[in-house]
Amino acid sequence: MASGRCHKSPVSASYFVKPTRLLCVGVTSTLVRVPSNKAVIQGSAVTLECSTDLDISHAIRWFKGLCAIEKKYGDCIKDLIYVGLRIANNVPPRFNVTPMKNATHDTRDLNINLTQLIDAGVYLCMERDPNNVHISDSSSAQLTVLGNYIGYA
Repeated sequence: MASGRCHKSPVSASYFVKPTRLLCVGVTSTLVRVPSNKAVIQGSAVTLECSTDLDISHAIRWFKGLCAIEKKYGDCIKDLIYVGLRIANNVPPRFNVTPMKNATHDTRDLNINLTQLIDAGVYLCMERDPNNVHISDSSSAQLTVLGNYIGYA
């Protein structure tokens, strides 16, 4: 497989982050479903979507934050949520990934149950090539978690 050169689209400096795509030249796979920005009320569930056209089940990784794009992959282990076929060790059980595979796509949607304010932030879905050497494609989305106000009379 060609080594590929990657080009990152800029991230907005505003409160809401524009979805970021990392595109690599010379790599033939792509994400076919990408996460979108979402706002949820604290305590509710949310799903961030991600599918690849690669025919391997361990291509997709999920991160909280953009570290994996901006730094070396190994420097971002603390931000890792999902890799291969499992949730990372330090991730709360409220997080899970729904794996689905069909003839053309491998899907790894990230589900967060009982969202908390600390869950707010940027989530990155990253696809790595079959040799686990290069980032083939990635996309990010902003999750906003709104507090639940209880008024007293």
